[in-house]
Amino acid sequence: MTTTAPNGFAPSLGVSHQFPEMLTPEHMAYLRQMGVESVEVRAPADYCTQENIQELKNRVEDAGLRMHELMMSDYYNFHHAAVGLENARYEIDLFKEFLVKLGKAGIDMTTYCWHTGGIYATGTTKMRGCVAREFILGDALAEPNVYGKAFPEDLVWDNYEAFIKEVLPVAEDNGVHLQLHPNDPPVDHQGVPRLFKSRDAYRRAMEIANHNPYSGILFCAGSFSQMFGPDGNGEDVPAAIREFGSQGHIFQIHYRNVSSTLPDFHETFPDNGYQDMDEIMRALGDVGFNGHIVPDHVPEPENSKVGFDAAEAYILGFMRAMIGAETKRPRLGVG
Repeated sequence: MTTTAPNGFAPSLGVSHQFPEMLTPEHMAYLRQMGVESVEVRAPADYCTQENIQELKNRVEDAGLRMHELMMSDYYNFHHAAVGLENARYEIDLFKEFLVKLGKAGIDMTTYCWHTGGIYATGTTKMRGCVAREFILGDALAEPNVYGKAFPEDLVWDNYEAFIKEVLPVAEDNGVHLQLHPNDPPVDHQGVPRLFKSRDAYRRAMEIANHNPYSGILFCAGSFSQMFGPDGNGEDVPAAIREFGSQGHIFQIHYRNVSSTLPDFHETFPDNGYQDMDEIMRALGDVGFNGHIVPDHVPEPENSKVGFDAAEAYILGFMRAMIGAETKRPRLGVG
């Protein structure tokens, strides 16, 4: 179990990308053995009946784990709502119904994005005996517009503001927190403005929501590390954590590293990317972060007997050590 520091720093070590069919007794025993405390679960909309949601939560809790969130795996991106296509109303109404179901089941968190993805990767690369996702911006920009035309950024912002003003009251009424994931990759492509590609964009989103405590951030350190930043040299990721974390807006951390900022990058293990993950953990300690922290994407071992679980276990152990060190770090005015 994580020890709580004097300033409240006590992240819950977790995993993401868990689907109902994965959560067998054997797999959940493995998670507990690796020190995992909480899980992020994804399920398609047609699975998310009230009965199934409750059964899933009970299954996770009966295994000695906490369910940090459930997200709709096929409708969290709001592809139509973001750019105003014909199924926008369906996506929004479906999400509002989902929030009511989560509230009834006692699940108080879910993730959404605003038309992320598109060309998520342009290929893979080999890295430390593993296969990792690679993104080359020039290759992505050479692809045709996904909807046959380009949309203005103002339209996508207007649609986002209307969405939040409609959905956030439903979330609050049902006790469900909304955590906004950055666009990944955080760059416009295929004719779609990807709004959440900068620290400034997140400031604007939190202001649109009037800093409502039910409106927050899934702070993906990997996606923030990919961002161009105001001067083209990347965002100051620890500073962004200190800013949004001190406001209480960070609900979950994807503790992930990459090789460089855009235009081109590949994913790495946390200890061999360009970001100093100790500094990122130190920023989380400074703001007393006590939410869900996960490895997110895990490089796939190639031609190896150890497989994915061992690579994931390596990252979980790395994270547990970083959390433990940060918990014990002295702070001025604390302790």
